[in-house]
Amino acid sequence: MQHIFIINPTAGKVDASVALIPQIHAAASRAGVRPTIEVTRRAGQARDLAAKYASSGQEIFLYACGGDGTLNEVLQGAAGYDNAAVGCVPCGSGNDYVRNFGTQAQFLDLDAQLAARPFTVDMIRTPQGCGIDIYAAGIDAQVANGIPKWRRVPLCGGTTAYTLSILEAVCSTFRHRLRITADDRQMEDVYMMLAICNGQQYGGGYCAAPHASMTDGLLDVVLLKPVPRLKLPGLLGAYKKGEHLLEDDAVAEKFKPYMTFFRTSQIDIEVLDGNPLITTLDGECSPQMQMHAEAVRSAAHILLPPELAANANETPVLQAMGE
Repeated sequence: MQHIFIINPTAGKVDASVALIPQIHAAASRAGVRPTIEVTRRAGQARDLAAKYASSGQEIFLYACGGDGTLNEVLQGAAGYDNAAVGCVPCGSGNDYVRNFGTQAQFLDLDAQLAARPFTVDMIRTPQGCGIDIYAAGIDAQVANGIPKWRRVPLCGGTTAYTLSILEAVCSTFRHRLRITADDRQMEDVYMMLAICNGQQYGGGYCAAPHASMTDGLLDVVLLKPVPRLKLPGLLGAYKKGEHLLEDDAVAEKFKPYMTFFRTSQIDIEVLDGNPLITTLDGECSPQMQMHAEAVRSAAHILLPPELAANANETPVLQAMGE
């Protein structure tokens, strides 16, 4: 078994490698293993390194040490290799992926990471690559683009930066006419945002899809029509907590005039107004005139620390519907 740590030194506000490398060596010594440590120097290098090690055919545990973007790169490099499982050491600003399972502290425990257990999960396949958490568009992506600016403000962490970026975005006119085709449905309307979810959380702790599962072969789709600016701040708190959806997946009363929710195995979205739609896949942004996403069953192997692995059967995001 190989334990490979891929560190992105630019993921957070400080270079995580400075403190992390000696901590990795200390934990590895206690566990009696010899780790391999790689520090990336360019965008895409984490993906390339993961693919190189995964293609060796040896059983490997790959640890993405950075933010959600670093994890996304490592997962893309390891996708399709049954011998490779991917863990996350969250050193970024948002760290939304780990919120699906537990706390940042539980994933920063390197002794626990070296004793982690693999689990098989679905991924989202898009023309922009694969993702594990959420593929969003519209105002969400505009917000994602604005987050780095707000994170440079002192004491402005992931959730605060996300909230401030939302408020900044809604002060501008933001909407697109879209045609949406998903399995047995088609709709056309004006929307300000949408989220296609395999995981539950994004944006520094906003629970977009409180009942999403990474093992059911389905994507949870949340569509939001334009909301009056005076009403939007009042809805944000409920949206952050996942209160826009009830236990039976019905849309909560105060969201009904604006929100549509459904599940699908795949979805196609076409922009009808000629203005490119800003999209974000696990935090990585790009402009698109069309979107496509489909759930890919059992496409990745992830690592969970022992404490979380022991309770995995009670973790909603790892439960298929009806279990």
